[in-house]
Amino acid sequence: MFAMLNIQIINKCIYDYFYNREFLQHSFVITCMHKIQMKISKVYHRNEQRICIKVDYDKDIVAKIKQVSDAKWSRTMNAWHIPYSQKSYNDLKAMFPNVEIEGKKKKENDSDDKKKISIIKRNTNKENVSDKKVFNSIDKQNSEIEIQYTHARIFVKLPKKDTDTQFLKTFKYVRWDGDRFLWIIPNFGKNLDILLSYFKGRNVSVCELKSIVIEQRKTPVYSAAGNFLVVNKFNRTLKVYFAYNRALINELKQLQVCRWSVEEGCWTMPYSDNILEKLHSICDANGLVWELKRESKTQGAPRKFVENPVKCPVNYVEKLKELRYSKNTIETYTDLFEEFINYYLPKKPEDISEEEIVQFLRYLVNERQISTSYQNQSINAIKFFYERVLGGIRKIYEIERPRKEQYLPEVLSEEEVAAILKSITNIKHKALIMTIYSGGLRISEVINLKVKDIDSKRMQIRISQAKGKKDRYTLLSEKTLITLRQYFAEYKPNEWLFEGEEGGQYSTGSIYGILKKALHNAKINKKVSIHSLRHSFATHLLEAGTDLRYIQSLLGHSSSKTTEIYTHITTKGFDQIKNPLDKLDI
Repeated sequence: MFAMLNIQIINKCIYDYFYNREFLQHSFVITCMHKIQMKISKVYHRNEQRICIKVDYDKDIVAKIKQVSDAKWSRTMNAWHIPYSQKSYNDLKAMFPNVEIEGKKKKENDSDDKKKISIIKRNTNKENVSDKKVFNSIDKQNSEIEIQYTHARIFVKLPKKDTDTQFLKTFKYVRWDGDRFLWIIPNFGKNLDILLSYFKGRNVSVCELKSIVIEQRKTPVYSAAGNFLVVNKFNRTLKVYFAYNRALINELKQLQVCRWSVEEGCWTMPYSDNILEKLHSICDANGLVWELKRESKTQGAPRKFVENPVKCPVNYVEKLKELRYSKNTIETYTDLFEEFINYYLPKKPEDISEEEIVQFLRYLVNERQISTSYQNQSINAIKFFYERVLGGIRKIYEIERPRKEQYLPEVLSEEEVAAILKSITNIKHKALIMTIYSGGLRISEVINLKVKDIDSKRMQIRISQAKGKKDRYTLLSEKTLITLRQYFAEYKPNEWLFEGEEGGQYSTGSIYGILKKALHNAKINKKVSIHSLRHSFATHLLEAGTDLRYIQSLLGHSSSKTTEIYTHITTKGFDQIKNPLDKLDI
């Protein structure tokens, strides 16, 4: 039903009719004396019924709306909304008393019998059924709306209707499957109950599917329903699993080293006893059940177990902060040095001899079978204590090191980069990926960009205090600038160039998700990451004839040897080389 309210005369009979029935069945429009239209409708916002008020900006109108209790502005709806209650409706009517209501009478023949939801409970016996066949085997019984659910997902298929679409979009992580013409909603919390409550009074079929395998993962998936599950991976990494909880996620983000893994579907962070204790405290504070599992390597050994481990000396941490080391470096050095001093408990760090230091480093290589980078970081952490904290002389610890691995980074061709950018339709996501590639940025650098760092006059991007505490300028392409302006006009970021939904810096996990989806849509099977865009930027510059010293400056490399790796990747000049096999008479 759609009704029009004009501020002219009061039609008392019609007003009383609507007032005594359900106060807001459908939407209507108020046309004010000074030609301002106001559309009011019932909406579902953040899983709550609200009255949505859409009106062109007018100072007096907005001031009146704000007087309604719990009136809020929604940026996503671009409208005001108030509680869906009789009192709020009455308050709104009191603000615009001289109105005439014209509307269609509600049909009287809508019996309660037709409002019952038909529920079909069926358990499929087939194993490993793909979710692409979810709706192929259900008896639809001429139902208007079809709902199927598993322990993880809810599948909703229904005719197109704007109010239903708006309601479904209020669920967290909901997505539209265009291939099967259905909505997919995570099955956690009260999502299923909310759906059934919303569709009450309509012809709905509901089916539970218990034997559906939705997705195959390469990594093991742990079920942590109702629990707070922490997986200790080789005493190197902690993986955290729990049901979605926004407050809990915000607490984890305060740990700084916490990162979301898109591939594994969990929160990850480096292992340390200190972080493990913080996680236990967070779990207890939220009333969850603590569960700890350990993953062991087939070769090597985890860290030596210590019953009462000691913490890193305070003067060690203070010296790191005094010398302005980054947060990540402080976390890494502290963790590695704690492993060292706990290995020789109850000995004090000052009493550990040089021979014992070498013995510990050999233990890391031979028994722990750590990587060369882990080994070098351990040496640096130990040297920092004896040379910088205690003020000793510089030493080189002579041990047999394994030959350092040499890896060539995976790069994308120019055509592949273009395909990735073309596959991204969201202007914000496209602007972000374009900025990373066109400037050769690290992921930490792009999330730290501020609006003021874009210099459109000089066509440069300023990178402040990047890796190694260095500032630098890099390139800003003309196409990137055009896309950034379109993004800025739509999203209007305040401080950070790319901000999250609730303000603040954009999360790294979201950026990984954007690239993963773009690679899938562009049908690129290479194993690439966000950092691969930086490698691709450097390689494409080198192939275009850019001097290696300029590339070194744009990337912010301290040593030219780091930049020289791109000479091993580029295909420039390969077409000029004649393969000796082609000369053979065979």
